[in-house]
Amino acid sequence: MVITLMIGSFVAILNQTLMISALPTLMHEFDVPSSTVQWLTTGFMLTNGIMIPITAFLIETFTTRQLFLYAMDIFAE
Repeated sequence: MVITLMIGSFVAILNQTLMISALPTLMHEFDVPSSTVQWLTTGFMLTNGIMIPITAFLIETFTTRQLFLYAMDIFAE
């Protein structure tokens, strides 16, 4: 159980830091200033914040297996 929680925490932290490390590349590729790219970080964190309660609702409504298969189906398309 502890290992599962540690992996989940690691993935959550990794999720936030990956966006930050991509900002210079996004600025260069799309030729936008840093103030514009900062909105990407805000939008990314806002989306994560919105998805947390939605995910909690889905976990209460469906089984973990159903959610996993549905997510893999969406990801594969």
